[in-house]
Amino acid sequence: MTEPAEAPAGPALPADRLAALDALPVDARSLPTSPLSPDQVRAAGLTLHDLWLPAVTLDQRALEHNLDRFARWCAARGVGLAPHAKTTMAPRLWSAQLERGAWGLTAATVAQARTMRDHGAPRVLIANEVVERNQLAWIADALADPAFEVMCLVDSAEGVQAMGAALAGAVRPLRVLVELGPEGGRAGVRDMEDALALARTVAASPSLALAGVEAFEGVFPQRRDDDSPARVRAWLDRLPEFVRGADAEGLFSEAGEIIVTAGGSAFPDLADQALARELDLSLPVRRILRSGCYVTHDDVFMERVSPLRSAADDDPLVPALTCYARVLSRPEPGRAILGAGKRDVSFDIDLPLPRALLRDGERVPLEGTARIATLNDHHAFCDFDAADERAPRVGDVVELGLSHPCTVFDRWPLIPVLDPGLRVVDAVRTLF
Repeated sequence: MTEPAEAPAGPALPADRLAALDALPVDARSLPTSPLSPDQVRAAGLTLHDLWLPAVTLDQRALEHNLDRFARWCAARGVGLAPHAKTTMAPRLWSAQLERGAWGLTAATVAQARTMRDHGAPRVLIANEVVERNQLAWIADALADPAFEVMCLVDSAEGVQAMGAALAGAVRPLRVLVELGPEGGRAGVRDMEDALALARTVAASPSLALAGVEAFEGVFPQRRDDDSPARVRAWLDRLPEFVRGADAEGLFSEAGEIIVTAGGSAFPDLADQALARELDLSLPVRRILRSGCYVTHDDVFMERVSPLRSAADDDPLVPALTCYARVLSRPEPGRAILGAGKRDVSFDIDLPLPRALLRDGERVPLEGTARIATLNDHHAFCDFDAADERAPRVGDVVELGLSHPCTVFDRWPLIPVLDPGLRVVDAVRTLF
């Protein structure tokens, strides 16, 4: 398939809100002076060598490439994108995604949705059933805002009842999507008859409107070297089955479209294939993917499973997150202790990957010659061949590739952005 040169442009977040955020000083442990605002960081003329290590940084060129590449990938397939914005919780990056045609943002929690609304997001899908009464009160208030659209999921009659009671009297009904879930998975209705019965309950509620169906295939093992892709494909076939059944009963609201959404960061290609089925419904279908990790990709997890990994695509996504850590000790032959640990980098899926070391102004590749054996809170145990001339020395800086960006961003309230010359040209504020 030939992909267009660029994705359709969309509105960014309001410039005044982004500017106000960028003017606020942030306590940031990797900066030589703290607190600093993103504006001050941009103007400071810093380089990587000015940062206090450990420091997690973003690669400017890789970041821009990934934003553009995935937007083109979605546009070529005619599928919308509501990226899971909890990956970064960074308004500047949300704005970049919206500028590149994202239909809206996805939140995991109501608190995240509130932050997105506060910074001018026009549309947020909360990818959970909401049953807390005070959070439903916030949704009721949001429904009164004509400039903001909020939706969430339902997977139980009890949840529908709680929403209906809390939202009685709201200015407009809350649009909800029935969530389907596989046996042994996370949330979601397991049985198709139960899902259709729930859709009837939603349709009968004056406070709710059935907008579509949602699923998250990321609960399956996220790998491509076993039967996981076949299992994902078979399960995603339930989405068109549900939509046809609910539409045949006239259960969808008269909102002008039916939303069908799936697609985490591991299998967006399989989700796209399932969502692309011809459905022959009474209303147009809006197909939405919700991938989030594509923004930075990574060196291990996403590089194993993404359809745009380097082994599977001629124009792949590129790792954009790096942790730089100093070698603090060489206590034993073949082992170095680095000054970065669980407080700094992700470790929930894979340990960091030593890419290179920086020594005497040179970048010395380490890939395949060193590994991180374990992490403590503030230390990494790096093992290597003690006879190799590339063996880390005390004082060297090790460049670490990371895995699973969702558990990196939350550790860093301000992340410096480096250009190819390792100059700090920007800083991304996160709001966890």
